[in-house]
Amino acid sequence: MALLLLALAALAQAQRQALEPELKAAILVNMLLFVDWPNQNTQPTAQITVCYLGIGPVSTALMQLDGKLLKGKPLRVVRVEASKIAHCHALYVASFEAASLTHVVPQARTHGVLLVGDSAGYLQRGVMLNLDVDRGRVVFDVDLNAVRQTALTISSKVLRLARQVIE
Repeated sequence: MALLLLALAALAQAQRQALEPELKAAILVNMLLFVDWPNQNTQPTAQITVCYLGIGPVSTALMQLDGKLLKGKPLRVVRVEASKIAHCHALYVASFEAASLTHVVPQARTHGVLLVGDSAGYLQRGVMLNLDVDRGRVVFDVDLNAVRQTALTISSKVLRLARQVIE
């Protein structure tokens, strides 16, 4: 009986972990519904482009959302290099891409790109929206100062849902 309970607990944990990347990707994409980009001249207006730097669980989950309609426009999910983020509306930076932050943070500010991550310490390094898991739930924190430096605006409705807003 104890072995069966252990096996079930392990299976439940594996299912929860399998859902985490999909939940993070869904939150990132749905967040785009509540962001306004004033620099429309730098990003294509016929589509909303979410970029990522390296292939990992969340970027793989993002690719599954490619083609979804947001704000009446198709979502385009593309892999980019750190030096080529100007055409992105949002950029997801995985934990294994932390070294790229020194290059992408200044570009994100210049080109109005929403910078999203899911790693401890990313908010302190310039990421605007950081996804985390807290007590089994995917939550997010927002660095409103970093968002304002890009001239982006995030709806106050979303900010009320954030676990933490840094101003």
